[in-house]
Amino acid sequence: MKVEPYKLSYIAGLFDCGGKVSLRKDGRTETSIFVHVTIKAKSSQTLQMIKEIFGGTIRKNKNNAYLIITHRKARNFLKTIREYTYCSQEEIDEILKIYELRFSHQLEASRKKKAIREILKKFKKTKIYHGRNSVRKFIEG
Repeated sequence: MKVEPYKLSYIAGLFDCGGKVSLRKDGRTETSIFVHVTIKAKSSQTLQMIKEIFGGTIRKNKNNAYLIITHRKARNFLKTIREYTYCSQEEIDEILKIYELRFSHQLEASRKKKAIREILKKFKKTKIYHGRNSVRKFIEG
């Protein structure tokens, strides 16, 4: 995928201003977590270009539009815009570490969970959800 640098700069700026990264636990399995990227904008036209390049789903409410990118598409999105972001590089690096650790076949489940727990301690902005599909329960359990 070849994208012009000016578009990547624009997308990274949108992400820095109105985007967030969170981790979600897959409700279908006991051991799987995934990356969830949300970018907020006033109109869906702004998000359409990003959707065409990276995929995802656009949802609208009365005031805003949201682009939601998950799983591998989210990983590819973060890897691509990482060098163009201004204030999100550290958070993106940590999310990518979790993703690589999660899908490496080098550690058994208990050691992976311990390593992921250590990375999550560094997060301040990332939302860790409570509830039935809670990442916090996954990490603590």
